[in-house]
Amino acid sequence: MSLLFVYGTLKKGCCNHHLLENSVPVSEAFTEDRFRMLNLEYFPGVVKGKPVSRISGEVYDVVNETLDVLDEFEGKWFYREDVLLGNGSKAAMYFLSAEVPCERYPVIGSGNWMDHPVSEDKY
Repeated sequence: MSLLFVYGTLKKGCCNHHLLENSVPVSEAFTEDRFRMLNLEYFPGVVKGKPVSRISGEVYDVVNETLDVLDEFEGKWFYREDVLLGNGSKAAMYFLSAEVPCERYPVIGSGNWMDHPVSEDKY
């Protein structure tokens, strides 16, 4: 089992949460103040760089088979890397690929995708 931090459509109540159905919820959490969340309209993406904020999300205990499914689902848009959470623990998190032109997307300064106004049909 591995810890996975999710911040977008994989969160409870969102359209892709079903991909975590065999995973154990651990807690709500946030990252260190080191990342930037972008609004890609139908989902968020996180990149390294300024301006920075902490990213809000949820932590799940997942099995390797689930990580394989999620890696396939996230495709070439995202890659998985370990991050340090605000409580000092480590978890894997998906980052937006360098292939995506980040400069064209607005920053979500709060680091919480759910704070950003988005219609329900988008998540």
